[in-house]
Amino acid sequence: MRLANYLTIARMLLIPFFMLSFRYERMLPGLIIFCVAAITDYLDGVIARKQGTTSFGKFMDPLADKLLVGAALICLTRFKGGLIPGWMVLIIMGREVVVTTLRLVFVGRYGTVVAASQWGKYKTSSQMVVIIISLVLLVCHEYSHLLDIDMGFVIQRLGPIYFMMYIPLVLTVISGLEFLYNNRKGLYELMRSPDTYTDDDI
Repeated sequence: MRLANYLTIARMLLIPFFMLSFRYERMLPGLIIFCVAAITDYLDGVIARKQGTTSFGKFMDPLADKLLVGAALICLTRFKGGLIPGWMVLIIMGREVVVTTLRLVFVGRYGTVVAASQWGKYKTSSQMVVIIISLVLLVCHEYSHLLDIDMGFVIQRLGPIYFMMYIPLVLTVISGLEFLYNNRKGLYELMRSPDTYTDDDI
């Protein structure tokens, strides 16, 4: 197994510790853990481009991103009464479930791994950036008594975190539609005649 794959696994192992920071309302450790996870995502991408990608990496790297982002979004829906609405999370995670399920079908039946597209990478990057900014705001709110400034607006239901989340939401929808369009031949053949479907159809 290559170094990039170990970094992907490490990112997944950080998720429970990140969620604990919300459970105990300690946002600074949560910010640090999420940033470390985001750095591993960047590093495994750099290493994979130099050493070459594997089937494991093509599938597990996007999956690790989905699990990390999904954990963060779920935490934000429950923190302080809900900083983002559930319908946003349903759309974002619904897209991830559909795309991941189709990738599993392609891998399981035909041995074909569909790598993340450029729009998919934009989507993931925007999610990471918005979540990091949200965590920074929550850290500022947590320590606002030391900063001697009013940061109450951060935890408002229609606050900055809510409005920022529209950016990854839109990119999530676009990347999901792009995935379905780019793999339309494979999906059509899968529904029509799975037994005659080949890797060349993707």
